[in-house]
Amino acid sequence: MNETVANQTVVFEGNWVACPYCEAPCLERELLPGQELICSRCDTTVMIHIPRRSLQPPFALSLTGLFLLLLASTTPILTFEVVGRSQADYMITGVIELCRQGYFPIGLLVCFCGIIAPALFLFCAFYLGFAVVLNMRPPGLSFVTTIALAVRPWNLIPVYSIATVVAVVKLEMLGNVAWQPGARYILGVAVMSILCEQISNRQMAIEQLKKMGILKKE
Repeated sequence: MNETVANQTVVFEGNWVACPYCEAPCLERELLPGQELICSRCDTTVMIHIPRRSLQPPFALSLTGLFLLLLASTTPILTFEVVGRSQADYMITGVIELCRQGYFPIGLLVCFCGIIAPALFLFCAFYLGFAVVLNMRPPGLSFVTTIALAVRPWNLIPVYSIATVVAVVKLEMLGNVAWQPGARYILGVAVMSILCEQISNRQMAIEQLKKMGILKKE
């Protein structure tokens, strides 16, 4: 056998799961509270016992993140004044300026990683959390699951927030810069997004979706 279990547990007829580190096959087991499935090859934790309520925090965080993202997209981030002229900048302002200056691919990439991908990730997390926590089967769960896994690495809203701070430091050399409420909303989206990724448990979500028949068991 390619696995050991902290404490003792009962083996049931299940599937073989791959170790996330060395990809060694480990027999899936039914774990009790406090137990975990450990790969005997590299001592990596393959499975842990996860209570059902563990998916409620990411569900709430993703919903909060969506509201904050909506506010961040419709509220000025900062105002820039130089030589008596003042301009309010939104999240989309930088994308528009990059496209106007001929940097369309870069502008499209910034738009996707800073706005579209975070929105898709938070919506997919909310949609899946809604289905799993409430044990419901809204339409398109399989498609939403695929989208969530695809856009998760592209969610760079934390990087966008840091880039905004750097841009403000540079702009202050040219004129007067004043922070607006939109900056707080962007920071909130970044925090909600990071917490959602850290707290959410992919194993629990996949197992629950398999029980609901959304994903096929391997």
